[in-house]
Amino acid sequence: MPAKRISLALVVAFAFVAAAAQQPDLLHRGADYPGAAAFPELGTMTIVYPAGKGEPVERNRRSAEARARWLAAVYKAKVEVAPDDHVSEAQRAGNLLILGWSNRIWDTLEIEKPFQHGPEGLGFLGLAEADPDVDLLLFHRNPVGSSSFLLFWSRIDPGRDRFQVIPRVGSDWAMYSDYLVLRQGMFKPAQAWPPARSPSAEGDHTRAAAERARRQATLESKSYRALFDGSAFQEPEVREILATREAALAKAVAAIGAPPEGFRITLHLFDTVENKKLATGVADPAHSLPAKRSIFLVRPHARSASPHEEVHVLAELLYGQCVSSGLYEGLALAVENSWRGDPLEWHAARMRSEGRFPPLADLLDEQTLRALPEDRGLLGTAIFVAWLRGAQGAEAVRKIYALPEVGLPSVAKALGTSESALESTFLAWVDAQVTARRADLDFDAAEAEAQRRQRVGDWPGMAAALQKALAARPGDAQTLFNLASAQMRADALDAAEGNLKKLLEAPLQAADSRFRIFGHYQLGRVYDLEGKRESALAEYRRVLELPDEHGAHELARQRIAAPATPEHLE
Repeated sequence: MPAKRISLALVVAFAFVAAAAQQPDLLHRGADYPGAAAFPELGTMTIVYPAGKGEPVERNRRSAEARARWLAAVYKAKVEVAPDDHVSEAQRAGNLLILGWSNRIWDTLEIEKPFQHGPEGLGFLGLAEADPDVDLLLFHRNPVGSSSFLLFWSRIDPGRDRFQVIPRVGSDWAMYSDYLVLRQGMFKPAQAWPPARSPSAEGDHTRAAAERARRQATLESKSYRALFDGSAFQEPEVREILATREAALAKAVAAIGAPPEGFRITLHLFDTVENKKLATGVADPAHSLPAKRSIFLVRPHARSASPHEEVHVLAELLYGQCVSSGLYEGLALAVENSWRGDPLEWHAARMRSEGRFPPLADLLDEQTLRALPEDRGLLGTAIFVAWLRGAQGAEAVRKIYALPEVGLPSVAKALGTSESALESTFLAWVDAQVTARRADLDFDAAEAEAQRRQRVGDWPGMAAALQKALAARPGDAQTLFNLASAQMRADALDAAEGNLKKLLEAPLQAADSRFRIFGHYQLGRVYDLEGKRESALAEYRRVLELPDEHGAHELARQRIAAPATPEHLE
């Protein structure tokens, strides 16, 4: 999760916060008003969580503390956390982040709660929403503190909170269905409580959602119920997709375990990422809501047999809800045992040899992980999970996957070992991958050096680097060809001639036929540069006797018509 640049919206938020501190009456001023997006920039705040009778108090506390760590890490905010029955007078008058429908802070503040929520749905300042699962975000001046603000967010769900710690929206209030904004709007500029909606500054997206639902078609298989736009997908294609998904689910079952009889996944299909974002609020081409047993896929991902999202759904069903982004994504990647086309063991060796492998404590700390690039953080955690599955079996992963608080101490304890023993055993395995793949690592390092030399036109340096690559992987056709090409440009024609003859004498695989064709072409050019015209013509004619790949015949005819010169090498 790489760090992102500061956007214009955040610059505006900074300006708003500074102005609000100096002008307590400022609430809505101008088109650049950032709405609820300004809240994280306020600098100091108290997060208040529900702690009443019947509440999952420990879950609520952990959720509040996780948000506090995120605000402190990302926005450098000074954050306190308090249960709703232990909020001090100073905290009540300060900036408040109020979590959960049942938060008792409203009674403590002695102000009217601006919403009613229950099994019948949500009522909010004259608006009614029948779905009780819709969430509410509200941003307003704190009526108890004239220069402070409050942000209310109804959702406390460790699984979804990892993805959306606090919604960022440029309005005063918004209703969410999972990650999708259904309605949003502004309040009239005033310090009065309860706030008054401004009907001229509201957006109602429910009609668009209803229109999408109207166009939706359904098709089912043994384990899936597919929902899709009938104008974007035809039934034969959806049946092919369902067969692919059943195969993906079988892979996930083999890795995680079998679900109960009657288990079904709702599969939402989209033709483009843009349409998926309009329908879900998520721009990624694939995501899932494990608690709802729902998977959302754009066409290319739906047609892929990767079990990534199915692993998320099955793991929550059989292991429990995961609060760690690293373990959540790491398990899915470990089951695939692949990252961008290469095995995880290879990535482990490369990262370790380059000194880029993060400490295990960093991989298991949510905020540290978020600050790491994906190809170190998520990849490193995936490697750890893959090692754990191989070394101790799936049961070991199950022991740590649903820990309520994830860190190196809690993971080591759950696995019945010490922190130092766990890390040293894991890193010993990583080091073993380096030893086992030393030749490949040397080859890749030499190839990378050759590419750097090529970019600056250092042909002798490129040739020297490719000699190292060839030492690590003797007889590699591509390397021999590239080496000869670099030597030609470095005017080392004898060496280029010798390497091209080695290439042409080698038993090549059918997939490497292009090297035989272009090997003859390159050798003809070397002969031309050496003044051996008859030998060059013989090589060009050999090209014409072979299959025409990538325009080789036309190139050969051009060199038959006119000999190669140094200028032709550019």
